[in-house]
Amino acid sequence: MRTLPPAVATAVHVATLARKNGMPIPPKVLAVLDAAASPFPGRWLLHPLPGDPIRVIELFAGPGGWSEGIAAVLGVAVDAVGIDISKDACATARAAGHFRICADITALDPEHYALRHVVGLIVSPPCPSFSPAGKHSGQEQRNIDILCRVIAQTSEAGGFCEPEECDYWCGENCEDLDLCEELGYHDGYAPRSGLTWDDLRAQLAPLTDARIGLMAELLFWVFGLRASGAPVQFIAMEQSSRLPQQIIDDIRLELRGGQETGEYFIVDDAILEASEFGLASRRERTFMLASVYYGRLPTPQELTGVRTNSMAQALGWGPGERINTRGERPVDPTTGRPKGGNEFSADKQSNCLTGKARTWKRVGDGLRLTQADAGLLVGFRCTYPWQGSRTSAFQQAADVVSPIMAAAVLAGVLRVPWKARVLDYEEYLYRLDDYLDADDFDTAA
Repeated sequence: MRTLPPAVATAVHVATLARKNGMPIPPKVLAVLDAAASPFPGRWLLHPLPGDPIRVIELFAGPGGWSEGIAAVLGVAVDAVGIDISKDACATARAAGHFRICADITALDPEHYALRHVVGLIVSPPCPSFSPAGKHSGQEQRNIDILCRVIAQTSEAGGFCEPEECDYWCGENCEDLDLCEELGYHDGYAPRSGLTWDDLRAQLAPLTDARIGLMAELLFWVFGLRASGAPVQFIAMEQSSRLPQQIIDDIRLELRGGQETGEYFIVDDAILEASEFGLASRRERTFMLASVYYGRLPTPQELTGVRTNSMAQALGWGPGERINTRGERPVDPTTGRPKGGNEFSADKQSNCLTGKARTWKRVGDGLRLTQADAGLLVGFRCTYPWQGSRTSAFQQAADVVSPIMAAAVLAGVLRVPWKARVLDYEEYLYRLDDYLDADDFDTAA
């Protein structure tokens, strides 16, 4: 485990004393902490004090779906750092009050000293390689095999595989600590393989689409954080509903220590459809939850009282409206409707948004969706501050995890009830009761 340079260790000591005494951290000390922790916040070099919110890392954090689910829906205060490569998505999240580092995740160190108190990891890798709307390169067996070979090496690279050569356990009651240290054993695990995270990233180079390899970052960061000493208690992941089962199974195996006997003994995965939880648009995604305490994903059946919210309801339209998604197309003489399925009724949930939703228009008058409309359809308040061009904002809304689904998935590991909070949020969001307004919506934890 890494240690701090003397000057930084002194700054940590001074800052910790200031916090314990209820005093502000001196600016010069804070500058030392920020420089040492960069790009992470300097405060993360300090040990959390009683009552501090837990620290959470969001990879591929986007414009704030997971963040809004935690803060706006569940009403939970966490100290979260989100990382994303999109400048517009980071600008949106920052404008909404969420912390963002705009960077390439593969260029960052998951064993950075500033991360040694992280409790939760949330990961939403890009999905075009697996999505039906993409080129399906993530479905090609050759690419799956390359990815899974790397995945299979991650727990060993982090030092979280059980010894194979002997029945050896090392812990508080170890009979020979000197031998344990000599052999490199720790807490019942074998020594690290010697491969670095960059070594494993290099093995992903033969992939025909580099975005496929970003799935492995979930495990690089899980085991990197653990190697740094971080007490990671839960991991949440979201990906395309077409994520191959072989990849899911291999990730699960590694999270169970390579032999299903490791740290994260509770792992659950499921394909969840957001409209079944009350969202006004259809969004089918694969979710995975792993935890040392609680790892069960929610089911729509648990959300008793949920209403079916249509696109028209969400946007405040009257009944009978139709949406054109693909412009003018020839009419099928048999049905009297345009060929190619380029229209749908707004009296039901919207089609799943893609970046091309920016061209959708209401058939009756040609009205196009606004950025706020797109946000409402995926579960964001109408005042959410989308940044960037219209094209960029619609792509952000298309890629994001709905705050409603984020809340439902994370409620168990954050130890808060989710059903009533999701229903209340949807009432506020879609104006389901005339008497309800923004002042009535209480997100207090």
